[in-house]
Amino acid sequence: MKTRSKSTIAGLAMAACLVVAAVPASADSIDLSSMKVSLDAPKPWPLKNLIEPGKIVIATSGQTEKESFVGDNGELQGALIDLWTKMADDLGLKPEFAKVEWPGVIPGLVANRFDLGCEGALWTNARLSSQDFFLTRPIQVQVNVAMVRKDSGIQSYADMAGKKLGGVKGEVELQSLLTKLNASPDGVLSLPGISEARLALLNKQMDVYGTGLHIAAAAMEGPDGDKFTILPEPTSVGVASFCVNHREADLLNAVNFLIARYRSDGTMKAINEKWGVPDTSGLLSKLAY
Repeated sequence: MKTRSKSTIAGLAMAACLVVAAVPASADSIDLSSMKVSLDAPKPWPLKNLIEPGKIVIATSGQTEKESFVGDNGELQGALIDLWTKMADDLGLKPEFAKVEWPGVIPGLVANRFDLGCEGALWTNARLSSQDFFLTRPIQVQVNVAMVRKDSGIQSYADMAGKKLGGVKGEVELQSLLTKLNASPDGVLSLPGISEARLALLNKQMDVYGTGLHIAAAAMEGPDGDKFTILPEPTSVGVASFCVNHREADLLNAVNFLIARYRSDGTMKAINEKWGVPDTSGLLSKLAY
C-alpha cells in the first residue's frame, strides 16, 4: 500500500513538473490574437424589478442625430436605438421607447416610469453619488465644446465676454461652458432640447451653445450646418453612461455585462460605424474602462 502511494505521489510530481515545463516563460509569449473569449449570459435574464415583466421601457429625447432621432418614417432610429434594441433582445425583453425631453428623463426614472434612459449622461460627483438612479459603466468618452455662428466673430473664449450663452436645460455640457468661462448662470438661455438650442443659435437668440462634440458635429452636418463652427479647445472631457432605475440593480448588472460584451465582440463599434458615430472604445480602454 505504501509502495503504491509513493508511486502515485511520484507520478503526480512528475506530471506537475511536465506541466510547469510546458508553461511559457512569459505571459507575453502567449498568442491571444486568435483566441475567442466567451461571454455567455442567461437568456432571458432573471430580472425581478422591471416596470412591466417581459418589457424594458427606455427613455430617449429622440433629438440626437445619428444616435436617437425620428426618421422619415416617423420611427425612432439611430445608433443608440439599434444598441438598445439588441440589448433588449439579448435580455429576452421587448423594447418600448418613450420619447421624452432630456429634463424629464431623470425625474421619470425616479418616478418609476422608465427602466433605462440617458443618451449619454456625463459622470459628475453628484450623479455618481445620487440615490435616484444608477450610472452604467461608460459607453463613450464625452468631449464638451462651445459651438458658435461663423459670423459671430467669436474665435476664442476671450471673445465671449458679454455674449449670450445657452444650451439644453439641466445638461452638464452647458455647465461645462459656464465653468470654463467662470460665468454666472444668470441670464443664460436654457432650452428644453437639442433642436431648440440649435435653432436658438442659428436665429441669434444666443451666441454660444455649450454642447457635446458629437451633437455639434451632427448639427454642422445638418441643415444650415455651414453657418456653425466649433472652438478647437474643449470646455471639458469626461465619460458618459446610460442611467438605470435605482430599483433595478439586477438590470444594472445585466446592462454592464452587455456593454462589456458589445465592446469586446465589436458590436458597439459596428453599430457606431453604421451610423457614422465616432467610436471611442480605444479611449475608454486607456481610461481603464
